[in-house]
Amino acid sequence: MKKLILIIVVTLISYSSQAAELIKDKSYRARTNLVVSDGKNNGLKVGAQSKFVILDNDDKDKYAIKFMNIYQYGEILPPQKRTLKVTTEYKNSDVIKGDIYYLSKDEVNGVPVENRVQQSFGGLVSGPLIVPFKYRLDDKSIGGDATVGYYAGWGIETNFFNLSDTYVTFTPFLSAGLTQVSVLSEAEDGTTKTDSKSGFSWATGILIKNWDSVNIGIVYGQDRIGDQDWQHEGEGWFSISIGWEM
Repeated sequence: MKKLILIIVVTLISYSSQAAELIKDKSYRARTNLVVSDGKNNGLKVGAQSKFVILDNDDKDKYAIKFMNIYQYGEILPPQKRTLKVTTEYKNSDVIKGDIYYLSKDEVNGVPVENRVQQSFGGLVSGPLIVPFKYRLDDKSIGGDATVGYYAGWGIETNFFNLSDTYVTFTPFLSAGLTQVSVLSEAEDGTTKTDSKSGFSWATGILIKNWDSVNIGIVYGQDRIGDQDWQHEGEGWFSISIGWEM
């Protein structure tokens, strides 16, 4: 008879939150063409997926930004130049990577600039990791021994070889923290008692971030309390993680 393995939910919490205004020192990707200024020339265009960092957001009219990646921008061809297969012409941007530019905070066709970009999660990331349940591999049991720790990883952004307009971030990570476990032992009168003991947990895994603001991943870890008689000492466990930005 096949065993039904329950999906174990891990809550991965990040205390960073994105307000309506773009956040200083955070990175973003353009969802559509963007128009910027270098302080002298207005109307400089960059294409969708171009990546930039916010240098300053104090000015009420514009953001100071610096581009890290620049893509061609597309312009709709006039009807007389269109073909069945080609309706958009792509052009190289005059924007230079690493220079300072200004992005207006004004709406374009009623759409705020904050809705025309998405936050980028590539690079070094970290945050708290809470593991409320574990599927233990040694005895195929579901355990409620909680672990509270901290994780750090490196986000790798991809749009699946230009097959998608949205970037998804895969983040391999490592985590360490404290765990509280239940240990069975024999009392002096021969009965079995349960003691709560503290221990150390480490974990590793991979997260998929930026998918409708939900983080999905898988976690593998081990617990140690310094007692070789404990049946789960140094044994592995798995969890499937679901998290979100707070």
